[in-house]
Amino acid sequence: MAINVLCRFCLNFSIYWADELTQSLMLWLTFLGAAVAIREHLHYSFNYIEQVAKGRWKKIFIIVNKSITLVGICVLFFWSVEVTEGIADWIMPAMEFSRAWIYGACPVGCVFMLIYCITDIISSFKTSNL
Repeated sequence: MAINVLCRFCLNFSIYWADELTQSLMLWLTFLGAAVAIREHLHYSFNYIEQVAKGRWKKIFIIVNKSITLVGICVLFFWSVEVTEGIADWIMPAMEFSRAWIYGACPVGCVFMLIYCITDIISSFKTSNL
C-alpha cells in the first residue's frame, strides 16, 4: 500500500491492483488473526465471575462463557457463508477474480475459530482441578 501511495503522489502513476490486494490481505489477516486470538484466549471476555467463583460454579461459568462464544461464531459462520455464496458472481475489476475469494476469509476463519473453541470447551469439561 505504501508503495502505491508513493507511486501515486510522487511518480504520477498508480499500481491498479494494489488497493484490491491490500483489502484482500487485510480481510484474511483479520479473520485468521481472530482464530489465533481464540486459540490463545486473547478475545475480550467477561471473566470477573470466573475469577471470583470457586469449584463447580467456576467450571460451569467457564463452560457457559465459552458456549456463548461458540454460538456467536456459529451465527457468524452461517451468515458469512450466505454472503460469500451471494457474492460469488461479482468479479474484482483489477485482479479479475471472484470476490468470493475475499469474502471467503470469514467462513474459513470461523472454521478455525470453531475448532479452537470446541477443543477449548472439551478441555474445560475434562479439567477437574477447576
